[in-house]
Amino acid sequence: MSRTRLIPLYGVLLVLLLAGMTLWREYALSAGERLLLPLAPVDPRSLMQGDYMRLDYELARQWQPGTPLVIVIDARGIARRGHGNPAALAANERAIFPKQGRIGPDAYFFEEGKGAALAQARFGEFRLYRGDLLLVGLADEQGRPLGQRRPRW
Repeated sequence: MSRTRLIPLYGVLLVLLLAGMTLWREYALSAGERLLLPLAPVDPRSLMQGDYMRLDYELARQWQPGTPLVIVIDARGIARRGHGNPAALAANERAIFPKQGRIGPDAYFFEEGKGAALAQARFGEFRLYRGDLLLVGLADEQGRPLGQRRPRW
């Protein structure tokens, strides 16, 4: 087969791959278990990027990169460091397999002028699906969501 005939095939395969990745993330957001990870937020402002909150997770300080992280989830859904074996978890324990040497995103971007409402954030709200964490938003001390939420399909 000539190269010119393979180019459209590669394009279709790339589109299918991207669509599959998007569908997986959307499914993980809707079916994943809700978790709250305690934050240590800092509010910088970037001239190029706008308003954002730098995120630092308490769990990250206790975690050895490259290893699975076992967490214990309390009744409110707050995740704390566990010390169990990832292969034999209790009912309230979960194993997280962080990628790229970090637990979650290190920044949360928001609209200009919304920083005051998000300054009371004490938790990052995540969805846990098959050991992967996806940041959904921020939550206050009681675990209530802060700011706008992305509409679901």
